Amino acid sequence: METNNDTLQKKIPSTKLSRGRVAGKAMLKIGVVSGKGAVKRAFMSKEDKEASKSDTHAEIAKVIIDSLGELKGVSVKIAQQIALGLPFLPQEYLDEISKSFNSIPPINKALIRKIIKQELQGYPQNVFDTFDNNAFGAASLGQVHKATLEGKELAVKVQYPGIATSIESDLSVINFALKRFAKGQNIDHLMKEVEQRLTEEVDYELEAGNTKFYAEHLKHELIVVPTVMEALSSKSVLTSTFLEGEGFEAFLKANPSQEVRNHYAQLIFDSFFMGLYRLKMIHADPNPGNFIFMADKRLGMIDFGCVKKVEESFLKDFSKLHVLLIDKASDEEVTEQYANVNMVDRGDKADMLTFYQSTIKPLDRIYIEIFEEEKFDFKKNADFSQRGFNTIMEVQKSQRHALHKMNADYLFIDRTLLGYYNIFEKMEATIDTRFAQRLVREGM
Repeated sequence: METNNDTLQKKIPSTKLSRGRVAGKAMLKIGVVSGKGAVKRAFMSKEDKEASKSDTHAEIAKVIIDSLGELKGVSVKIAQQIALGLPFLPQEYLDEISKSFNSIPPINKALIRKIIKQELQGYPQNVFDTFDNNAFGAASLGQVHKATLEGKELAVKVQYPGIATSIESDLSVINFALKRFAKGQNIDHLMKEVEQRLTEEVDYELEAGNTKFYAEHLKHELIVVPTVMEALSSKSVLTSTFLEGEGFEAFLKANPSQEVRNHYAQLIFDSFFMGLYRLKMIHADPNPGNFIFMADKRLGMIDFGCVKKVEESFLKDFSKLHVLLIDKASDEEVTEQYANVNMVDRGDKADMLTFYQSTIKPLDRIYIEIFEEEKFDFKKNADFSQRGFNTIMEVQKSQRHALHKMNADYLFIDRTLLGYYNIFEKMEATIDTRFAQRLVREGM
């Protein structure tokens, strides 16, 4: 008997042509909505124009999310990466993103068996001692099943079928729409960053390599990274040891003490800066679901699909910039260093300074406010991450002409940090910044 899941999966367009039709239809709708809005606003007052723009943004955002929902594919991950990667987006788009997170139906049991047979040359019951056909965890690009083999508990992540081939068509919808929000400015370098992250994230062999790298090099006695089972992994299936512990929601629901909240938040905070400065890599998916709260004060880190490597030369300039900001250097010195990280175009020094003060300077608070004290209380500053994202959006909204100057690496690091700060706000934690500050100074 055919289930609803079977029907849903049959309806998902899988060929390049069929996905292209969905993308083309969405682009046509976006063009119509955008054009109608522009015509209406020609005869409106200033206040009515702003309200009309908001309505148009909301309509375009709904077209984007609806079309990604129809495509399935990387819809949720695109929504997340776009929110992280393109800060000039209006709030209407971000509101629609929040409705999209459950848009991919689970993979049915028969298809799971077929994928594992294809990837691991055997059906689940032949490959593992036990295999739970019901997923215990959902991921935007796949789902996770529990299994055992030779006494070991395992987590088996299976990728949604066809997802790796869907990126181009799915991103074409986004790219077309976002150029409306960016008012025709060049966002190709930012879109390229998003596409690169997505392409890496659908490659489970790459994720396996990232996981092994972190397991071998992070070196913290209280941070646990799963062990990859290479013989049971492929490009679309990733098997690793299962980390026993509580997820984020269960952890908070247990109402842990302030000391325990601070302890785990500190581990997450320190792990980010250890990764950035010692490994030259960022665990760049600030999703609370990527952390397991284990016994004996240990923290499990999982899901290394979205990991960004950082060039040492950039990191040196990035570190020097933030040391200047921490030490309250002059605007002239800071402007010069922003030019070194390609956030300010070199030219007339007065023009450079004016651009920094009018466009870039508001962003400084996102990084610096955390480091102005040895300890930062996220319970007292529960709106910090939202203020940070709002600052980015306001800067970009008022300076759309400067989008081409926005260094993707710089923005990626700051936005990822804001994602982690949002986790700390939910934990109502206080973190000690001294270790991170030392790493920043050592990175110069």
